[in-house]
Amino acid sequence: MKIGLFFGAGAEVGYGLPLGGRFAIDLFRQDNTDEKNALRSVLTGIDRTSVYATKWLPDGYINKRIHAFGKTEFRALIESSIEYRRTIIIERLNALDTLFEKARDHCGLTAERVSEAFESFTGKTFGEHTYSQTIKVNPTLSQGVRLFESEFYSAVLDLIRAEGDTSQIEKYATSILQLLIGSYGQELVQKVNQEIFTEAPDDLTIFDDISGMFRLEFDKIGNTALELLLKSNGGCTIDDNSSVHDIFLAILREILEILFSEVLDYQALIDSHWRYLYSPREDWAKFTKMVIFLHTTRNYMLEHVKSKFDGTRDGYYHDVLDLLDDGHEVSGVGTANYNSLFKRIIGDRVEPEAIFHLNGGVSDFYNPYKNTVSSLPEGQVPIDQIYVPFMLTQSGVKPLTSIGMSRRYVDLFDLYKSSDAIVAIGYNFNIDDNHINGLFRQLIEDEGRTFFWVLPKSNESDTRLKQLLEEKMRLPTSARERVHIVRVDRQTRMVDQNTTWISAVVSTLADAEPE
Repeated sequence: MKIGLFFGAGAEVGYGLPLGGRFAIDLFRQDNTDEKNALRSVLTGIDRTSVYATKWLPDGYINKRIHAFGKTEFRALIESSIEYRRTIIIERLNALDTLFEKARDHCGLTAERVSEAFESFTGKTFGEHTYSQTIKVNPTLSQGVRLFESEFYSAVLDLIRAEGDTSQIEKYATSILQLLIGSYGQELVQKVNQEIFTEAPDDLTIFDDISGMFRLEFDKIGNTALELLLKSNGGCTIDDNSSVHDIFLAILREILEILFSEVLDYQALIDSHWRYLYSPREDWAKFTKMVIFLHTTRNYMLEHVKSKFDGTRDGYYHDVLDLLDDGHEVSGVGTANYNSLFKRIIGDRVEPEAIFHLNGGVSDFYNPYKNTVSSLPEGQVPIDQIYVPFMLTQSGVKPLTSIGMSRRYVDLFDLYKSSDAIVAIGYNFNIDDNHINGLFRQLIEDEGRTFFWVLPKSNESDTRLKQLLEEKMRLPTSARERVHIVRVDRQTRMVDQNTTWISAVVSTLADAEPE
């Protein structure tokens, strides 16, 4: 069999690496002093008499301050997250007890430990009382607020009402409330802005000028939560001597960590700065903020792989060695990940020319002056002009117009087209990856390729998962028969005790072959 492979972030979790959400949070916690010093060194080395220096860079660039993202950008992060992910925020916070259980487990706490600590301090039984009848939200905002039905949030409120220093707990409780009510408020504002006039003649444009008059004050919605999150280092520090306040603070921190790892959206922040990569004279501050952020992203990824990657653990990349040992051929490999772990593990068993980083990678550098993408051996960084690591294709579409990046998509498409099937692993088909999703859609719909989605077992039916793929890839229902779901155990990657995901794929293809 000739099989094409595509890997998302979920394919690397088994090696100790984070999913995209945790990665996004950590980026804004980094100290970027080294990146600023590196950029200053590049600026110093540029020929100051060149056209590049005299026409493209601003006057006095040598001594201009180098900027980086900071608190002033928090508003953009919150606004984008609430605007585009508010439905998820509402769903998660209205089911806060589910988040609580995840956070509690992440912190290594048992339900008994939490209950005992709470009861010994307040004299109340955890979960015995809630505030669902005591606190009511204005029905104009929403009829569906369920936060006060939460046993955990009610316990937090009880803790605040008890004696003791609960100022930090109050901040977290307030931030959760702000996020939930702010998300409902965004829905209400958007609805009002769109329906100020329920009826009006189309040829009277004065009514168009009245739309969009209302907006939320985002500074007061989520900044508290984001600042609390970015000030923490992540992780729980609980021991046998921890007080009830320590326990609840650790859980609240972890709840925010889990929530923001799912909803933090910095695409608007990147999009609002990306354009200035092409015109540093227009806004040097935004130009340097973008340069520093991208270099921080690359350095974080390299350091994280160095410190967290566990090469002794088996994962999906090692499974590809088994696929090859069984006599099957890998036609082409695409990845949305930035590192080169696949090449490191697979060695020369797959030709380097058949491996494509569609979202860029740690070896890719973009020159905004020339609109070119260059690939260098890992560890090398170009310094003749200002380059930025090319790792955020979904936000900066212009690099896709460079010949080198366009060729990646075309070449991988051709390799996939020659395959018996394409298998996607650890990839979620998010909307900001539509440049990749469209490639799969054309292979399935126009080229008739068989497609497999390998993902952890869940309660979702195969039919529902196929529907999700149809929605995300814009596939017609007529293509459903060419899409297959392969459910695996999250730890073992096995379909069942005797069946690997590879066996499931090969078996399905063999059964489909005409006799």
